[in-house]
Amino acid sequence: MKIKSIISIALVLLCISCSNDEALDNTSSAKKLEVVNLKDFIDANSQTRSISNTDQAVLRFKDYNAYQETLNELQNMNIEQREAFFNELDYKGAYSSLKEADDELDKIFDIEDDNAFLEAYKEFKDKYEDTYLFNTENTYDLSPYLPFTDAELELLGSNQGYLIIGNEVIAPNNNTPNYKYTATNVNTRAGGLPANPEWQALAGDVLGVTIKKGKYRSDITLGIDKSGNIFMIRVASQKKKKLWSRRHPTNYEADLWVEGGHAHISVENNGDSSAKKRPVAINARQYSGKNVKCAFRNFTTGCCEGQVGNVDFTVYIP
Repeated sequence: MKIKSIISIALVLLCISCSNDEALDNTSSAKKLEVVNLKDFIDANSQTRSISNTDQAVLRFKDYNAYQETLNELQNMNIEQREAFFNELDYKGAYSSLKEADDELDKIFDIEDDNAFLEAYKEFKDKYEDTYLFNTENTYDLSPYLPFTDAELELLGSNQGYLIIGNEVIAPNNNTPNYKYTATNVNTRAGGLPANPEWQALAGDVLGVTIKKGKYRSDITLGIDKSGNIFMIRVASQKKKKLWSRRHPTNYEADLWVEGGHAHISVENNGDSSAKKRPVAINARQYSGKNVKCAFRNFTTGCCEGQVGNVDFTVYIP
């Protein structure tokens, strides 16, 4: 009996220890990420005092590792997973708020009567004029834009592009609105990783193909990165109503052929309606100073189901 009692006590103690360890793990995990108020981390003696609105909810990460882990996870999530992630945190930052506004605009574009459409859009613009910017270069583009361009903070930042790592307030790398900025990404903040390739357009009468269905149109275009090392593609979709348009989030599939070299292109719909630029695993430098034969085959998108785009063209590689 004594041996059995000792074993029983040991098992109980082991269970308590495991429970405590699990609780500690959960507590530690919870502290990796929390929602806080930006004003509680503003230093009156630093440059953060220039922030126009300090009374806003932001994400706070325990350290750079926690930030990078979360960023990597989110970048690999689909729309539903991202929505679940932010809903669980009860946090509505740049990504969730812009998607909500974009969904609202999508319904406005379904209004057939032009006068009713314009009235609804005026109300929409008045509602969001203090949150988003609107395209002053193309007034027929009615999409709302974040007031900054930073691929990471567009996903994890507040509407103004702020978050906190440790006790450090992180601001956007670029305060240019999306429609004016052409880089595909910016340097990551943890570890000083190099920036993604930066898009450079090529010159030519035909550089891609467009498909249409109903109010929707999608296009794919060939370019190179600014270093001239690799090819890149740009994909974008719009929902149209006469001359007016709205950026539309969707998925893309295509095959690119360059002088016999082939790469399959697949861009999933992650809820971001901005034009997407992606590097392609085909060496561009080998064709420098030459005209090359290219083709897009089997170009399809989620918003133009049943439509397929194919095009052959020749382009000069600088």
